[in-house]
Amino acid sequence: MLLYAEIQKILKSKKFLTALVITIVLNLLFCLLLYNMTNQNIGSTKEYIADTEKRIKELQQKLSKEKDEKNKKLYQEQINDLSRIVQEEKLKIQYISNPKKEVEERAQYYRIMYENSKKTGDLRELEFNKVNYQILSKNISKGKYYIYGRKFDGWYYLLSQSYAIAFLMIIILALLIGSNIVSDEYKEGTVKILKTLPVKRSKIILNKYIATVLTVFALFIGMQLVFFTVLNLKAGTFKYFDVYYDWISKYKMIGFEIYPVLDDVKLLNLLECSFLQLLTEIILIIAVVGAVIFFSTIFENGMFASISFFAIIVAISIFRQRLLVIKKPLLKLLTLIFPWNLAEVYTNSLQQRIQWLWASFYVVIGLNLLLTVIFVLAAIKIFENREKLS
Repeated sequence: MLLYAEIQKILKSKKFLTALVITIVLNLLFCLLLYNMTNQNIGSTKEYIADTEKRIKELQQKLSKEKDEKNKKLYQEQINDLSRIVQEEKLKIQYISNPKKEVEERAQYYRIMYENSKKTGDLRELEFNKVNYQILSKNISKGKYYIYGRKFDGWYYLLSQSYAIAFLMIIILALLIGSNIVSDEYKEGTVKILKTLPVKRSKIILNKYIATVLTVFALFIGMQLVFFTVLNLKAGTFKYFDVYYDWISKYKMIGFEIYPVLDDVKLLNLLECSFLQLLTEIILIIAVVGAVIFFSTIFENGMFASISFFAIIVAISIFRQRLLVIKKPLLKLLTLIFPWNLAEVYTNSLQQRIQWLWASFYVVIGLNLLLTVIFVLAAIKIFENREKLS
């Protein structure tokens, strides 16, 4: 009953309407950005080809007039290099209408690079080239020639949000909806009514927390699913759900470096990557809202709660890279709090960045859930103590 009342209060507030509008606008702007990126790639490639061909003609004219053999040879080498570049760029444009050719040639490239890596003994390159060859080979065997990011569709929209965009949107929504949810009770004097309710004070905070999580979840994940579905239906790309896109590998320690284990690779298709990203986003929503509720309980002014939380996020962002070079593993754990790059989390590639054996997907989930419990319990304790003081 109390949870229902909290959700109703959020839905009737002006901040919810603001959050809804912001969510829609941000998603539309993000779609516009992706759409322009896919179209500009083609346009810029054609312009580059035209400029390069113009340069080739100028060099050919100079070559025809030149009498010095050394200069002639130099001009011819430049012409050959530029002509090779033009052929490669024209091939890229051909790939748009012939994705099968692109996938097959990419697979051949990674096979050659894999063989070269075996000769050089570079374990990281060996892993990278081998897995990419496996991904493309499996796609070819299924007769599905899909290149992620080549066209503007639902998969591209959803997975592109792995890189900071999802993180920023979750923070914006959590602050809009949750920063005032406790502090307003003191500001408006309604906390006196809450005291008369025959419920535990812990339940009041828990219900506010759950109501905020559910609202942010519905706004953020719900809007993602709507855009994802519409864009895939429009582009006709739902059929590529089983195309292999990314990979997860376990790691082993060799000296002070961490290297992939070649025989323990898990290939991920588009559907699996999308599911893992959504799971990571849910964990992030749970953790971020917990922190926001904590600061909302401390301050009677929601603005102070927002500023305090934002300051924490900025501090983590500033020190994140610095903490990576620290040798103490426990301090490196701090870099996994509120991970802004979700792709690194759900593909389990944090080890290469942090160079620490236990920095995995499960650690990120566990750490952020632990942090959530601490924030929520602290909020409950602060709320109970403030009631006693008042």
